[in-house]
Amino acid sequence: MSVGTIYSYPQNPRVFKAQVVAKYNGIEVTVDDKFVMGTTNKTPEWIAKFGTSQVPAFEGTDGTIIFESGAIAYYLAHLKEKSTLVGRSTSEEAHIQQWIQFVDCSIVPALSAWLFPIWGFSPYNKVNETAAIERVKTQLQTLERHLIKKTYLVGERVTLADISAATALYIGYKSLFDAPFRKDFPAVTRWFNTIVNQANFKAVAGEFVACETPLKFTPPKKEAKEKKPEAAKPKKEEKPKAAPKEEEEETFQDAPKPKSKLDLLPAAKMPLDEWKRQYSNNDTPVAMKWLWENIDLTADYSFWKVDYKYNDELTKLYMSNNLAGGLMNRLERARKYAFGCLVVAGEDNANIITGYFIVRGNAEEMIEEITDAADYDSYNWVKINVDEENKQKINQVFAWEGSVEGKPIMDGKVFK
Repeated sequence: MSVGTIYSYPQNPRVFKAQVVAKYNGIEVTVDDKFVMGTTNKTPEWIAKFGTSQVPAFEGTDGTIIFESGAIAYYLAHLKEKSTLVGRSTSEEAHIQQWIQFVDCSIVPALSAWLFPIWGFSPYNKVNETAAIERVKTQLQTLERHLIKKTYLVGERVTLADISAATALYIGYKSLFDAPFRKDFPAVTRWFNTIVNQANFKAVAGEFVACETPLKFTPPKKEAKEKKPEAAKPKKEEKPKAAPKEEEEETFQDAPKPKSKLDLLPAAKMPLDEWKRQYSNNDTPVAMKWLWENIDLTADYSFWKVDYKYNDELTKLYMSNNLAGGLMNRLERARKYAFGCLVVAGEDNANIITGYFIVRGNAEEMIEEITDAADYDSYNWVKINVDEENKQKINQVFAWEGSVEGKPIMDGKVFK
């Protein structure tokens, strides 16, 4: 007997997660997929029932009303007593939520920014597309580091975290992540293939075929307009030609203005992109050795210590990590000019957010590209002198190892 109906459009990966959860828990759920992708249901009756015009939405046979795909999947995961999908302890459940929220808050927005213009849901801009692709790669690196020695995201069996994350990445692997892209993320790809080839997943989504040729933006064709014959215009009397202007009066196009005053600085001896490649492609100790040998802190760059102002209000570790990720997501203007790591150290209800940023230039004031971020004022930013003691602290934070203020580093976010 069905426990309820999910309303959506056909073949929606966001609904797959709820359907797959239902399969694992032996629950039957009905899917009404008569909706059209990209549209909403704004009838007064619908909004009165669900409180929103969007899908997916769920109506339980017991009267339960839920919208948002993650909430629907969470509800179905808990319908079975002692379900293996939700964790065997409070700690496991928190880590499951950690990875669900990491993917939803960090990867999905970047993936949407890449995909939506291709689908025509938003205007296409090549610069924005390139930035979105880089954000997807940066966030996938976090998953890559975690999954190198793990089969599943949490524990030793499939959980809601795996189902939720795999369905979130489904369209990416199906339409965007071709073989060269996947080659950079072998652990994530191995994990993804493991999840989508589980019997309960295949029962919902069918056989998965990975992307061979990624979707590309195709400009809409302009309709040819018929030219109307122009009416003959009366000839105008020719005016005497003006005397040529003297050489000094000749006009020229203004040179393009730089997007940032940082672009006017002399070229840095150490390109920031090269450091980001070193950090991404090498073990952290190797990358840090390279950094200290190549960075010029007298003119090219400065180091800033970053501390969340309201650490005493932090609760769950995964929530603190998502908070740190929120700052990173709002620093897009600074991507060309900064690199940083924030870590969460401590335990539930006793943790802190802290870290370090490398910033272009050596001014005493923080660059506008960072101060402009919405979350900037929630953190203290202090320029520091990089002595040997601070080098050791930076090394630990950039490696997410050791402790800060006596609290073990548990997780972190990277901005690059």
